Amino acid sequence: MATVLVVDDSVSSREVARATLDDAGHQVIEAAEGRQALALAHAVHPDVVVTDVVMPGMDGYEFANELHSSPDTAGIPVLLYTANYQPDEAAPLAAAYGVAGFVAKTGEPADLVTAVLNALRHNPPPATTAAPQPLLGEHLRTVNAKLVEKVLALHESEARLSAMAELSPAGIALGGPDLDATYINPQLSEITATPTRDLLHDGWRAYLPPQQTGTPGEHDQQHDTTTYYGPVTLTDGRQRTLHAVIRHLRDDNSNTTGFLAVVNDVTQLIEAEQHRHNLKRELEATERRRIHQRFESLARMSGAIAHDFNNILGIILNYGEFIEDTLRDNAGTTLTDDRLRPILDDLDHISRAGRRAANLAHQLLTFGGREIIEPVVVNPNAVIHEALGLLDGSIARQLDISTNLDPHTSNTRADPDQLCQILLNLAINARDAMPQGGRLAFHTTNTSISADSGDATGFQPGDYIHIAVADTGEGMPPDVAERAIEPFFTTKPKGHGTGLGLATAYGIAKQAGGNLVIDSTVGQGTTIHLYLPATDEQPPATEPAAATRHTTGQTILVADDEDGLRTAAARMLTAAGYHVLTAADGEEALQVAQRHHGPIHALLTDVVMPHMNGPELAQHLRHHRPATPVLYMSGYAAPLMTEQGILEPGVTVVGKPFTRSELLTALNTTLTGAPNPSSR
Repeated sequence: MATVLVVDDSVSSREVARATLDDAGHQVIEAAEGRQALALAHAVHPDVVVTDVVMPGMDGYEFANELHSSPDTAGIPVLLYTANYQPDEAAPLAAAYGVAGFVAKTGEPADLVTAVLNALRHNPPPATTAAPQPLLGEHLRTVNAKLVEKVLALHESEARLSAMAELSPAGIALGGPDLDATYINPQLSEITATPTRDLLHDGWRAYLPPQQTGTPGEHDQQHDTTTYYGPVTLTDGRQRTLHAVIRHLRDDNSNTTGFLAVVNDVTQLIEAEQHRHNLKRELEATERRRIHQRFESLARMSGAIAHDFNNILGIILNYGEFIEDTLRDNAGTTLTDDRLRPILDDLDHISRAGRRAANLAHQLLTFGGREIIEPVVVNPNAVIHEALGLLDGSIARQLDISTNLDPHTSNTRADPDQLCQILLNLAINARDAMPQGGRLAFHTTNTSISADSGDATGFQPGDYIHIAVADTGEGMPPDVAERAIEPFFTTKPKGHGTGLGLATAYGIAKQAGGNLVIDSTVGQGTTIHLYLPATDEQPPATEPAAATRHTTGQTILVADDEDGLRTAAARMLTAAGYHVLTAADGEEALQVAQRHHGPIHALLTDVVMPHMNGPELAQHLRHHRPATPVLYMSGYAAPLMTEQGILEPGVTVVGKPFTRSELLTALNTTLTGAPNPSSR
């Protein structure tokens, strides 16, 4: 282990050297300048001296010369440890002053350790006399050349920093430890709307946010960085929001030598953030209003549905009691025509109430795009002519009806009955909007929706047929037009409409892949625009009715978890001559089919059932009886529908509630198109 004296005016350089040599097992003593180092050398007699070259007061060469001029320290080897001189620059003087070696501060730590070991092993005899005059001149020329080099480098660095400061988008102030500015860049003058001369010295500090500045330079000296943020009023009266960061510059001894301040005008950012915040609050308020309106709509719809169904149920229950009373009163007597007629009249009330409830349920499913439909290719012009032929005579007499139908209008895929019903509903709405008469016009044409306009209007890009139904009635204000398609929303007097006409039309259009748009102006009338996807397909040719297959004795498996409906379906089929097997769910139906050894000619199943739904039952049954046709019965057939609300190919459904005729017709159609099943 050797004692090494490290001489350097830089604290960080001394710390690096100490750490490196400590790790190598050496004892290190330190000095910050040449005179202090000479005193330590005479007192301690270190084994090696490691010294910087450029130091205040006495540089490394002078220190080496003084050290080797004294007999008691002449034999101590000296290493130059510097970042300013290259080896070829330092070598001539280093040899003349008896320097043992040269180590670059930018090198690896191991280089310093190796140099110390080499100096200890191969120490040449140092010069013991003062340097001759020629050597002193060479020394001065070397130092002067290095100083010129450093000055030029400093000027170049200052030029780069000045250019950066001049072009900086932020305001910059530079100065001494007292925070008085000696330099102000143009941007700070622009930010503060103040001439540069007025910002020098302490002038720039007037634009630090007053509630945070205090006495900068006194209470903030202990922190390297201080931040100021807040509103500032400029000399022209404008108020701006400034963000200032002051960095205190320190030397190696942690003494404050100056400051650098960066000032940014963040007014636009604050205003943008405030605008964003206001917009967010506005959007949240709009969303709350929309949710509130949605709940209002749902509340109105549920109230209207409850009202209508309660009325219907009241009719069914009351007339059911009337029938029960009549039958009790006539118990034990012969039912004559006179006694039977009141019962049949009451049953007719119940039947009409049931059909009314079924129609209401279908309208609600249609609005939700979940009505069971089997679209076909239709010509819109032909459907309009059909609808006009079905108009009530009073409507035709009250209104001046005209058509402008483009003969080149493409076909579309839709349920023709539903499309015809839309047009009839629109004609009735137009009549109600023109109690004193007016004009009603039907237009058709082709149109295309591009990707750009489709995003803005809610349409899928593509080709459409456009049906416009225009009247010259009272028109609707914007708030009414916006809610016109809500179920049960109506402005008509009580008893003059259910509020489901436009809602149903909208649901039919959306389920068909199209859209319905309302264009209305108060006092000028209303135009309903109906858009449906166009197709190049042609309407199907009319085919003769298929021959009815003899059904006596055919076996039908009926599966439905609703006991009453299952029993009713079984009674209808039994009365028609079918042999009926029944099950309360899909799993039981499979067990019944497994126990039955004869053929099953058809499966009649509900769609939604617990444990196993209708499609799953059909799949399992066909695994054992592949030739068995399936007829689904459902009031909500979502599991059988595509995303567009259309039945999957090859699926047949009879919608609940159904009459005896509707059920037998659908079953006969299913059996007619099916092969004879095997007896498995």
